Amino acid sequence: MSNSTRHSMPPYGVAIQSAIKAGKLPEMKALLKQRDASKPEPKELSSAYEQLAKEVARLEQH
Repeated sequence: MSNSTRHSMPPYGVAIQSAIKAGKLPEMKALLKQRDASKPEPKELSSAYEQLAKEVARLEQH
């Protein structure tokens, strides 16, 4: 059994982190489009989307 449960990531975080790690710009953009800014978000989701947006911007500059 693993005792590393403290570092578990919500499912949306996994999808976002996987897209960033793979460098898949189309996938990252698709994830950003799914964001519904009109609804309140948990802090973790908001942070994940911010990181995703920064990575998209970085990749688009190259």
